[in-house]
Amino acid sequence: MADTEATEKSESSTYKVAIASTDGETVNQHYGRAAKFYIYSINDEIGYDMIEERYVEPVCQDGSHEISKMKQSVLNFIDCRYIVVSRLGSAAGAALSAAGITAMELPGTIDDAILHVWKYNQIQGLFC
Repeated sequence: MADTEATEKSESSTYKVAIASTDGETVNQHYGRAAKFYIYSINDEIGYDMIEERYVEPVCQDGSHEISKMKQSVLNFIDCRYIVVSRLGSAAGAALSAAGITAMELPGTIDDAILHVWKYNQIQGLFC
């Protein structure tokens, strides 16, 4: 029985984070302008691994965007719990939130961003 509980806890504490980056080291892309996201799998007890480079079509065109394209863009990340970017517009934030994805502006290193996400996720777990 204890093994089953440990497995269930491990599975529930694993989640994906999409990070907007041009170089795989720094969070340096605006959500709407990013063409590539690094997808990380994070397990709160074990650590994290980069599992995929995901290419998307940027939705921001000269500072504007279509709502339908924004909603379609969000579908690229439906398997992620969090999105980390250097900048995020209000329309993108609302579209991501509506899909149940938490967006965070965390410019800096990817390692630092993942640490912030991990801490945030730990705090959220206290209220569930």
